Amino acid sequence: MADEEKLYEELRKLGQRLHIPAPEAFWEMEVRDSEGKVIQCFRQRSHSWVRNAYNMMFCYLAGKDLDNGSFGAGYLSLKDIGGSVRYGNGPVCLGRAVSTDTTSWGYRGPAGNDDYGILVGSGTNPEDFESHFLHSKISNGTGAGQLTYVESEGHAITWNPGTLTMKNELARFFNNNSGGDVSVNEVALTLRGYQPGSSVPYNYMTARDLLTATVTVPDTGQLKVTYAVQLTYPA
Repeated sequence: MADEEKLYEELRKLGQRLHIPAPEAFWEMEVRDSEGKVIQCFRQRSHSWVRNAYNMMFCYLAGKDLDNGSFGAGYLSLKDIGGSVRYGNGPVCLGRAVSTDTTSWGYRGPAGNDDYGILVGSGTNPEDFESHFLHSKISNGTGAGQLTYVESEGHAITWNPGTLTMKNELARFFNNNSGGDVSVNEVALTLRGYQPGSSVPYNYMTARDLLTATVTVPDTGQLKVTYAVQLTYPA
């Protein structure tokens, strides 16, 4: 792990020196029991931007439409969480004349919604660049194995003038009223946006991470997941 962090530090400095953007991402999880006491907490670097994220980034940087009905290496398209390929006369569109800081678009999921925003699951499938959904999503609810999805917190933007780093943190709480423990093994970031070239919204997973260890949310406990993305700017 220490050797890996040295490589990230080198990458960050090279990106800053060569004016090449190198976005970094992290997950943080905190579990509280019924009395509000923190019983588990850890932070993990995210390595798992999937093809959807790469295609979105390329289209915006290159000024190019998502224009191919096939999905995979060499194709510019998206695959929504239902498995359908989405493309059209335009790039990914987060919203038309609407704010992505609200819970209607982008990564801020509304209360009770397990279709987009920060999502959690119990699946243990390996990380895969072609992933477009959680392998075993934990549904919103109070039944066995379910968690209640709270409305995502607002974006928290910070700027570090010393390192020239911009960071955005987005957090979401999950309450366990299922009557038993709920195990979390995977976490995803899923964006709500229009299908390119249309006014129909769909949900696109852009990152999925397999946790290094199972996180157990006890009955009447609460899980907080924070997703952070940061970018170091050139000097």
